[in-house]
Amino acid sequence: MAKQPQITADDVLRALAMDFEPGTSVLQRYLTQYPEHSLALIDLSMELTREFDDDAPPGAAEFDLAAAGMARLRENTATLQSLQAAPAKAFADAIKVLSLPMQVGLAFRERRIEVATLPRRVLAKMAEALQTSTETLLSYLALPPEAPLARARKSTVKPAVPEKVSFERVLQDAGVDEQSISNLLLEE
Repeated sequence: MAKQPQITADDVLRALAMDFEPGTSVLQRYLTQYPEHSLALIDLSMELTREFDDDAPPGAAEFDLAAAGMARLRENTATLQSLQAAPAKAFADAIKVLSLPMQVGLAFRERRIEVATLPRRVLAKMAEALQTSTETLLSYLALPPEAPLARARKSTVKPAVPEKVSFERVLQDAGVDEQSISNLLLEE
């Protein structure tokens, strides 16, 4: 039986942003359900209730804050080239976010998954775990599949050209139970 994936802080914050109404008990309900994310929930609720003067131009502090955020994004974002050069361990570690077996991470690394069969939610979580954008991960997965050279050297038969298969097939081959597969493939 596969363990339930732990809900991330980003997922909780997105849910609160969708449900939030000032003056209601929505924040209290989220604080009760997710006490481990209480600081982030309170910060978001303060942001959501903050008043803005649309007529006033942004000050130096707002520009500095935006510049710092953009610099942080530029530093930590993986590019298509860095994904191509990334070791298999990076993909195996990233797939742990979804609580899936290492074989699924290697299928991502080897680009053996048909992009059209990937649920958006899975794609977004994988991109976040790899510290890249969804578009960059999509571009990476759209490249031709790659045969791992280490496995080809150990083989006694001539290695075949890998083919892209559906995400569901990758999950089945990795031994993920049917209930978990249906939960993953269910688009919200």
